[in-house]
Amino acid sequence: MDVADSATMTGEPLDHALIRARLSQAGGSVGVPLVYLPVAGSTNDVASEMARTGASHGTTVVADAQTAGRGRRGKARWQSPPGGSIAMSVILRLQLVAPERIGRIAIAVAVAVGNAITSATGLVTAVKWPNDIVTCAIGDFGTVRKLGGILIEPALGNDPDGTPVMRHAIVGIGINANVPVSRLEMMDRATLAPASLSGELGGPVSMEALIVDLLWALDSVGPMCSDTGWIETTRRYEARLAWRKRPVVVAFPVEGSSAVRRPIAGELVGIDGSGALTVLDHSGTLHVVHDGDVRVRTADLDQGVHFPVKP
Repeated sequence: MDVADSATMTGEPLDHALIRARLSQAGGSVGVPLVYLPVAGSTNDVASEMARTGASHGTTVVADAQTAGRGRRGKARWQSPPGGSIAMSVILRLQLVAPERIGRIAIAVAVAVGNAITSATGLVTAVKWPNDIVTCAIGDFGTVRKLGGILIEPALGNDPDGTPVMRHAIVGIGINANVPVSRLEMMDRATLAPASLSGELGGPVSMEALIVDLLWALDSVGPMCSDTGWIETTRRYEARLAWRKRPVVVAFPVEGSSAVRRPIAGELVGIDGSGALTVLDHSGTLHVVHDGDVRVRTADLDQGVHFPVKP
């Protein structure tokens, strides 16, 4: 593991010149240009504004600290303390990804991020559907802890003939790299306990090297979402999928609504062709889930969720 150029929790800024130099040697399209900010409210917001004004595919915004990061559905504040965490957003203009297949982007990015972490640090990670990068499950209850998260924000529109198109997607990535877990906090009872790469590995990682590997990996997201690449993408994602073939409960929090949807309990099967989660309940019904919060079933028993699960 290369630690010579690591920005550790001393508050030392990222060596963005080093990142640019390594990217230029690789010749990829993601990460060029690279916009560095010491502090940003939300790197996704900065990248979104740049995309609206014509920034090219691969444009990347990276910040030493982020003060207003957010999670899926805007439900959680993503903590990005200076000098210890990675906060970056990438503009992807994937013309061959149709709007009905936007869900594939999160799946492909999750595979790419996992591959990059392993390449840069040697650590093998898992993914909690659809967008949490977690430690591999351990123990009887499949305990996982959150290392990072992915937020995909697509911009949809229509061609002159009225055909729906995806104009671009903003891919936000946050990773707890060298931040001590004691500096992170759980947002609420349902939030996964935090973890960091340095905590898992027993020492600091090179954030510059990890960012370079992340951007290299994101270069392949388009092909991974294609019909020809999707089978392999699915295989790789399901190989990392936390709690696959285990009993889970999928809950449905609806932001800003009092509507209540009955949770689904069953065996987590995998994902379908759109990136949706598939869960097989005790009656043999296969549920296709496009939005929900997956939890290990045992963690929900005290909340009144008592559905039998098919053995």
